[in-house]
Amino acid sequence: MKKRILLISFDNWRKYQQSNSSDDLLFEVTKLDLIPDDLSFLRQLTVDVQLASTQVMKKSMQCNAIKPDYIVCCGMAARRTQLSVEAVAK
Repeated sequence: MKKRILLISFDNWRKYQQSNSSDDLLFEVTKLDLIPDDLSFLRQLTVDVQLASTQVMKKSMQCNAIKPDYIVCCGMAARRTQLSVEAVAK
């Protein structure tokens, strides 16, 4: 059975950024046809925690037909140089 996954990326949070690496990653994932699971995307989410939470809940409710089994937030801290899985996200 396919797992339903909601993938989330974030918008730029610094003026000098041309793009956000998490959103760049999800953009590339949208091009892949080899992924065995059902993917939904919520791209360029605001970096404001309260507003972002509201947007995720709204998207989840809109995706009632989807009912994701997992929600994966993709992001990268400003001082990091590589994307990695966030082990302690809340």
